[in-house]
Amino acid sequence: MNLHVGCTLVYDVLTPTANFTFNILANRDPHQHLSDESIRVAPSFPLERTSTSKGNRVFRVEAAAGPFAVAYRAVVEVSRPPAPAEVKADNPGRLPLTTLTYILPSRYCESDRFTQIAWDLFGKIANRAEQVREICRWIAAGLAYTPGATDSRTSAWDVWQLRKGVCRDYAHLAIALCRALSIPARYVGGYAAGLEPMDFHACFEAYLGGQWYLFDPTDNIAPDHVVVIARGRDAANAALTTIFGRVNAGAVKVECVVAPADVASPVDLSDSEQLPSPA
Repeated sequence: MNLHVGCTLVYDVLTPTANFTFNILANRDPHQHLSDESIRVAPSFPLERTSTSKGNRVFRVEAAAGPFAVAYRAVVEVSRPPAPAEVKADNPGRLPLTTLTYILPSRYCESDRFTQIAWDLFGKIANRAEQVREICRWIAAGLAYTPGATDSRTSAWDVWQLRKGVCRDYAHLAIALCRALSIPARYVGGYAAGLEPMDFHACFEAYLGGQWYLFDPTDNIAPDHVVVIARGRDAANAALTTIFGRVNAGAVKVECVVAPADVASPVDLSDSEQLPSPA
């Protein structure tokens, strides 16, 4: 699937300088091929790029006081397969060591609190892939998508009690339930085609039969319609923006559209998307 993705983020820096670390770039992995990519900042400041311990591509900018904006665009060919129909249970003691951190509880995914709940709801399903799919179906049916009902401090256990939230919360609850069943699961942030209204999206990956597979408990978007930005134990490892300094956040525009396979250039910014000039 060929996807055009991007975002425009606008700020007003209130202190003499502010330091921004952005985690908005499409990930480079075996299932995502970037054929074109561009980053623009206004006014122009030097960019410092690196990758995190989780493999997420980030860049840092120090901006001066006043209006500041960043625009990112990329064309990404996604070849991510769906999970197979059936996967036998892995022996947790034989899982790759690199996956074990994704079974343990984390800041937003208190899987230790869900052990009995998960086994009561899903423990009788022998097929591991079907267990994960049933977790997604249960969350989609049992939670009410409610913007504003939760915030950056809300954990999976909070969501379990509230029974409402947004995609971030749906993903955290799914991860916690998977881990409670000894299925490694990790948080995924990215761009997703077909969202309405369009925004950044959160979903998760589960480790089944020796591979990671992507699942979306919120909108059930197909794996090849998602461009992964960041992976981590939970949202704490995948913050889109980290800011040091006082700023006011302005407009946010996100795009992810399916494009013809022979198109290999980013969508042009329209006049309404032009980056603001400093006052």
